[in-house]
Amino acid sequence: MSIRIATLSDADVLTELSATTMYEAFGPPHNPAELVAEYVASAITLPIIQQELADPKSTFFLVEADNGTPVGYAKMRRHTPPRSMPEPHRSVRNAVEIQRIYLRQDQVGQGQGRLLMEHCLNWASEQGYKAVWLGVWERNERALAFYKKIGFERFGYHYFQFGSERQRDFWLQKQL
Repeated sequence: MSIRIATLSDADVLTELSATTMYEAFGPPHNPAELVAEYVASAITLPIIQQELADPKSTFFLVEADNGTPVGYAKMRRHTPPRSMPEPHRSVRNAVEIQRIYLRQDQVGQGQGRLLMEHCLNWASEQGYKAVWLGVWERNERALAFYKKIGFERFGYHYFQFGSERQRDFWLQKQL
């Protein structure tokens, strides 16, 4: 597998990959398919992904299998951390968000998630950040266990609009 920075020319691939991994991660039995479809239609479209790729505050990493097939991605986003994040990391200069990190379901449990996370953490450290944070759905027990094993700690929560439903995400952080 290889990990590279995604460019605007990857917008189609990232849109398809984002929609697929969203359905796999949050579709039935976790949420009704209609709810996921609502979210995808409002947040994962080609124009939205193109805009995100063009945003200088965002960096996407695309994961490709040895045969070049896209199997996952991550999005790093530079912006002000949540107010509940402990000091001294509560500064856009000190912390960066891992806004999305997804693999195709057939890739989960094979070590690629850890490699992608390590890539994100190394990139953040190389950019001079002292911490990373992310939000994770409170009912995503597998992801919560994964992040805990890597050393993330919970520091708060926020509500996330997922289609027509408001869901709670936990904020987690890791010092670098």
